[in-house]
Amino acid sequence: MTLARPTVCRGLAHCPPPRRRAAAAAVVLGALLLAACANTPPRPAGDPVAVELGPVVRLLDVRTSNDQLTTLIDDAGDAHVIIASRADSTLRHLVVQQTGAISLNEVIRSDLKVFTVDAAFDGAGQLHVLADLQHLVREPSGLWSEAATPWAAASLDTFLPRFVAGGTRDRPLLYAFDVKGKEVGAPARWDWYGVGGGFGAGIIWPWRTRGSRLAVAVEDGGRYEDWWVVDLDDNEDVADWSAIADSDGGVHVVYDAQRNVLAAQSLARYAHIESAATDDASPFRDIAGHRVRSVPGTAVPLPPEAPVIGMAAALGFNSASRELLLVRQHHGGRVLRYGVWGPEVPFPMSLAWEPRVLPSAAGAFDVVVTGSKADSPSGYEQPVFYLRFRDGRWSAPVEIADAASASFFGNVWGAVQVANDGTERVFVTWPVPDGIEARWLRVPTT
Repeated sequence: MTLARPTVCRGLAHCPPPRRRAAAAAVVLGALLLAACANTPPRPAGDPVAVELGPVVRLLDVRTSNDQLTTLIDDAGDAHVIIASRADSTLRHLVVQQTGAISLNEVIRSDLKVFTVDAAFDGAGQLHVLADLQHLVREPSGLWSEAATPWAAASLDTFLPRFVAGGTRDRPLLYAFDVKGKEVGAPARWDWYGVGGGFGAGIIWPWRTRGSRLAVAVEDGGRYEDWWVVDLDDNEDVADWSAIADSDGGVHVVYDAQRNVLAAQSLARYAHIESAATDDASPFRDIAGHRVRSVPGTAVPLPPEAPVIGMAAALGFNSASRELLLVRQHHGGRVLRYGVWGPEVPFPMSLAWEPRVLPSAAGAFDVVVTGSKADSPSGYEQPVFYLRFRDGRWSAPVEIADAASASFFGNVWGAVQVANDGTERVFVTWPVPDGIEARWLRVPTT
């Protein structure tokens, strides 16, 4: 199918030339693409959108593999980039001005292998970084110090903690993290596991567990006394979750409720915490010195052929349109507005890996995905695309870069990230075999 192509105004520099991958890697990628294309609905043509591409900015010269990166824009309009480089085990902080000039390039920590990284600004404009389980803060002096976390304060093990993005700068920081059900008083359940054998033989055994839940905690000077726990009173795990804050101090969560009965069973759900970043006078339970509030979830109406949220889903909340946008990898976008889910709008492209979603002006959303060669006018095997979602429609994809990893076993998705200023300016990063690159985009709101 031929897609409507957008008008593209390039800056002085162009995307790097196409790169070839090894034949074996192409076979593996091809198999993944075929699997993802199964049961794919017809793809609508996207609306043309004019996007101005700024010059490519070289952020880092290093061999890439499974590098992790996050980026955000400060009140002055500059982009802050946190890069966890696998090759030299270094965590860096860079500041990129609107002109593309790099005004700061500093090492936060060296000799540190980081598997996940996240960042946020607090109300005073201080930069906070989560590097795995460590919480690092940039002091006014420019030095980096280590700060408390809700999981460390409660002596809990957790995995993949994140800041809850969105909201407004005057709200306290919010943290989302996994917690064992036993620690918060969740009910127990029996999971059933089995190993098959020939001629009808097999072994089936039960396992009693309280599973895991998602906790959201609010910054309160290091005490972290208020927690909201999703599906605390249910008996499924909260898995594959994504959380976003809104301008009213609430938090929206989508997730898969999972348990194991000889095979993993999942149900897509949505939960809303009404006042996580404001005073909450609702009833709570005193559990290990924390004010714990249970947050029940409701079903998300997904089609039976693709019934789960999945690990790569992304959320965005637009305060102007009061829309919550759920974007699922390869499938498309679905809007929740005033408590009602709309139909899923398929992507106008064959594949869309690891979506990144941010609200923009005029009720729109900026979305960045890694696509496929089938949709790449330049023939890149891992092209990075920009799309706009507005009024229930996708724009045509705009190719902005060619992402690639130097490692055969590496991937590009951890370093493909996006930030915006909420109006017309968008900042996108991606890896190439010998470094990390970025560019500014200008997307008119009309």
